[in-house]
Amino acid sequence: MKIRVLSILFSLLLIYINCISAQVPENALKTWQDNKLAMQIVFTIPRDYKGNTAREFDYTKFNADSITEIAKDFGMRTIISPVKVGNMYLFNTSTDNNSLYRKYNGRDFIKELAEACRKNGIRLGLHIYNTETQDSKCYPANDKPDGKTIKQITELLTAYGDISEIHFDSNPISPETSKELYELVHKLRPDCMVSNGCHGMYDICDLSTYSYDKEFIECNRRYISVIHTPLFILNEGDAQSRAIWNIREMSESASCGGGFVFLVLIDNGYRLDYYRKETIRHIGAWLKKNGDAIYGAERTPFIEDFDWGTVTRKGNILYLILSGKYPEDGRIKLYMPEYELEKADGKLATCIQKNGLIDIAIPASAYKGNSINVLTLTFKQDIKVQSPEPIRAVSLKRDNAIPLYSITGFDHKSTYKSTVKYSWYFEQLMLKQLELIYTGQEKGKNIEIELDGKTYNVCLDKGKPSALTSTAGTVWGKQYICGPDSGILHSFHAPQTLKTDLENPPVKEWKETAIGKQTFAANANETYYVMQDIESPKEQDIIVEAGAGNGIEIYLNGVSIMKHLNPYGCKFRTEKVLLPLQKGNNRIVMRIYNRFEKNISYMLRQAEEQTIYKQDLTLPEMSKKKNHKLTVRQSGLSSEHNDTELSNLRIRLKRIAL
Repeated sequence: MKIRVLSILFSLLLIYINCISAQVPENALKTWQDNKLAMQIVFTIPRDYKGNTAREFDYTKFNADSITEIAKDFGMRTIISPVKVGNMYLFNTSTDNNSLYRKYNGRDFIKELAEACRKNGIRLGLHIYNTETQDSKCYPANDKPDGKTIKQITELLTAYGDISEIHFDSNPISPETSKELYELVHKLRPDCMVSNGCHGMYDICDLSTYSYDKEFIECNRRYISVIHTPLFILNEGDAQSRAIWNIREMSESASCGGGFVFLVLIDNGYRLDYYRKETIRHIGAWLKKNGDAIYGAERTPFIEDFDWGTVTRKGNILYLILSGKYPEDGRIKLYMPEYELEKADGKLATCIQKNGLIDIAIPASAYKGNSINVLTLTFKQDIKVQSPEPIRAVSLKRDNAIPLYSITGFDHKSTYKSTVKYSWYFEQLMLKQLELIYTGQEKGKNIEIELDGKTYNVCLDKGKPSALTSTAGTVWGKQYICGPDSGILHSFHAPQTLKTDLENPPVKEWKETAIGKQTFAANANETYYVMQDIESPKEQDIIVEAGAGNGIEIYLNGVSIMKHLNPYGCKFRTEKVLLPLQKGNNRIVMRIYNRFEKNISYMLRQAEEQTIYKQDLTLPEMSKKKNHKLTVRQSGLSSEHNDTELSNLRIRLKRIAL
């Protein structure tokens, strides 16, 4: 798996990594970022072929020291432990009689593990199951967190010393509940990081490597991989091959600024099988030798994608992790005119620098053997992130923006990549004024514009209306619907491109439907698609009304241009979407997502009112710089992870204030 070029591009330059209303202290966040790697232990409950518990879990063999020894051999800095296995609590809680403390002569496994972690210099995180009561549609039965959950969090964060992070595993919870749990953790333990299992408000995010393009994500994050035993072990080298695969994934995660969490399955006898032990041993040995390329390292400074491997950096040092394919010409070339190379590590390659180009001759042996090699380059200057080429455009809009993403959702099934900011790096001489162009959908919203390090807060309420005139000959075709699609693991997460026609539906078959609001029965976690063709005699902008229930996404000519969940508990919402039509046929596909409701509604039609608004923002003084950096987001949202919903906004650049 390779890191894509454009996906890192502004995440490198604009680094919006603190995309949260962070209550956690900066030093705690830095420590978490530097530590990078964690081991999450998962106790496997014996089950029969029907999935029922086969026999009682044997808790007597638990040994906290053996768990920490595994982590040390593995090279992990953090252990994340569940506080409950099945229906058995692993700590002394006053909220439930079914705890090990009551049934096993006062043993408290979380206490034992906390003490073993402190003794071995390992951080301890906890995985908590939210016990909040749900109603028949999976909504919380009330707007307040369950009292049992509150008491358990309080016990865990006051009785066991330093807890570095809390991972919630919950059903859908309201924004109010999410906020209360988040604030409770930081009140009890200011340094404790809160994971995105507490949907809406969080400090850190755990992602499956199979579900997201990790390089797009701007929040503090770790990617998840499982140290598992395959069904068939062919030879002893299988564990080593798996370790190399894990090291490659871990390196790519570090290269784009993320961490990594390994799920380690421990059986009923609190043991690891030989395969897992060997995999862990190989990863630990690699980290012991090459850990500087991971721990405390920052993301790659390069915009380019490299087939030969990936890169991390630390101060004036570059770490070239040779995790890809051996270059056809046997050379790695890096253009770095601003930096003077002091030395390479000398073990794997010969290296020269001429006219800003670093030319490294790599022997084929560097890609052979049973490990992944790392080449270290040391420079006289600290390595900074490369800047992309500035765009030249009169208007800044979604089409030429670099979106900045975070992660949000009602629960794990609805979790998706939300656009939290739009950003541009552009060229403009004598910049004096910005003209903000928006629709009635954005009217009244407060936005924050950051231009060259200065912030401007603007309310979109002073725009002068201007009518869009639909070009004669614009023809709306028939409307179709298909679905349901319920096969996506995270149902609201989907690719950013969608190519379809009448012969190739996304799912099942297209059926003609009437234009206008439609309602029909649906199940939870189902997705439907609505397709509409518009023939336009020329390039033009039109405004459509799009309506959906729990979530909506609009594709124009195969590319996603707008996507977000609607407010929690919203059954239907209509909004205006500005579509830049091309000359000829335009295909609009609306994806409607149902998380909770028994009925689903949708609507896609041309808006009766075709009005845009133009509002000027005059800068205090004319900027004489040539290149500029601008970001925009909606302010005042309930969570910084929520979608900014500014896909219609355009910013026209002016040299003279009018």
